[in-house]
Amino acid sequence: MQRSATLSPLPHRRVRGLRLLPQLLLGLALLAGGHAAQARTPAASSATPAPQLAPADNPSCPAPAAKDPAVYQAESRKPHPDRGVLWELRKGDDLAYLWGSIHVGQLPWIFPGPRTAQALRAAPAIALELDPLDPATLKALTEAMREDNDRQTLVMRQNPELQTRMGRMAFESCVDQTTWHTNAATLARLIALGMQDMARSGYHPAYGIDLNLAAMAHAVGRPVQAIETAQEQLLAMGLGGGGVPAQLATPDDIRKALDDIDSGKNRQVAQQLATYWESGDLAGLQQLMQDCQCLGDVGMQAALLDTRNQRMAERLPVMIAAQPKLFIAVGMLHMVGDNNLLQLLQKQGFTVRQMTGKGADAPAVAGTPAKAR
Repeated sequence: MQRSATLSPLPHRRVRGLRLLPQLLLGLALLAGGHAAQARTPAASSATPAPQLAPADNPSCPAPAAKDPAVYQAESRKPHPDRGVLWELRKGDDLAYLWGSIHVGQLPWIFPGPRTAQALRAAPAIALELDPLDPATLKALTEAMREDNDRQTLVMRQNPELQTRMGRMAFESCVDQTTWHTNAATLARLIALGMQDMARSGYHPAYGIDLNLAAMAHAVGRPVQAIETAQEQLLAMGLGGGGVPAQLATPDDIRKALDDIDSGKNRQVAQQLATYWESGDLAGLQQLMQDCQCLGDVGMQAALLDTRNQRMAERLPVMIAAQPKLFIAVGMLHMVGDNNLLQLLQKQGFTVRQMTGKGADAPAVAGTPAKAR
């Protein structure tokens, strides 16, 4: 996990089955599965030796994220545009900034452009869906990813060819084997395969916006506030326990997800999602969600977006009142479609002004791109 303060503009002082692969992508883009998929445990590391991986020059193996600090230093000296969409939120004397984030990315994306950097400098704290570097949060997410519930265990036991295929794909695409054996739940492994597939196009969880915002804030001693709890996000994924049975994938769901990774459909949707995020194209993003039917299941729409949007809209006004100029980063998909977070904040009395991305500085109608107004 990239923990260096790569973003440094601050002064020092219950879900249904995975019926379509894009739903897996939404799990990567909206939830914290990527952070859990990177976690390590000493016990697993010592108990399960990693087998030899496919050759490093295998085209299925993505280039790893940069580790040399000099690479980050060189990139930090370059000028960077404002990427994504940043909004200003105002309600009376209360002021805050809301940035639509993405949980995977490319190295240049972790360096904010001028307007985003200005908002970060003024912020007394950073608010994220979760703090991805909080040990308790990582523990909760990792524990949920370690094993299947009884229902999913039975599904996999009755379909051993799926387990074999997943293992082969992990080996051929160079998924970290310690992580693979630690995160033994079916959903965790599907997420790992999906993320590795996205990394083949250059989009890494190590360059995720929220992860690097958290790293920057921790490095300079700026508070990181979680809008949700790990348990709430796990419940949204159907992994929350507490008597709620996880409803993961059926054999057909798993086959469809693996087929779409093998065919390249996974990368195609991921690339479109990332392109629309980088350019701040809300209209394109919303159209992509409609075209791919990524939230075609009403239960999934409610669990992953609607319920969470309502919860965040209720909590953010209190956080903003307590921390003027709070900088908030929430997954970009929470900002489009019906009942999006921006609309709900407007109902709470906030005036929303778009500062970056397509349609920036136009009078904002939440979730509606400027050209459509």
